[in-house]
Amino acid sequence: MEPCRKCGTKNPRSNQYCLSCGAVLNVSTSMVRAQPKTLLPFTDRFRWRWVVLGTLAILGTTTLALTGVTVTAVLVMESDLKAGSLGSIGARVPGLAVAGAAVFLGAFALGGWIVARMAKGKTIAEPALAAMLVLGLLAGAGSALSPDALMAAAAMTLPCVFMAAAGGWFGGRQRS
Repeated sequence: MEPCRKCGTKNPRSNQYCLSCGAVLNVSTSMVRAQPKTLLPFTDRFRWRWVVLGTLAILGTTTLALTGVTVTAVLVMESDLKAGSLGSIGARVPGLAVAGAAVFLGAFALGGWIVARMAKGKTIAEPALAAMLVLGLLAGAGSALSPDALMAAAAMTLPCVFMAAAGGWFGGRQRS
């Protein structure tokens, strides 16, 4: 048994990581056997402040995107939007629905990119969790306005979370 230099927990000599704190132990690679890596190094890097910032960034970018799509819909249809459903707008102007979805996904990618830039490194977990929170907020707020909002949020969950995570990964890429 070898004590961890960080927390003092006794670990088997074959361990590469501390069982308690996840710190790297001073062992030679020939002694390291198949030991599953713990989640502790991941949880140590996970920062809730980036989730909060990501939620605000994604909420801001999606609000701008939705405002732009709504203004465009009003201009294209040459009438005020009534308290109808999202599906009725898409049925009247199918190109606008596709463009709106593309702008919406781009807004999630931009929000993830902003988080990674501010975090100064690759981060995909925080923007992905922030995307889920934003979709929940939008679905909750939108369900009062349109019966299609919950369906739209459910359909867009995976693509939006993927785009936010991809934005976080690309935004944090190290330049060589």
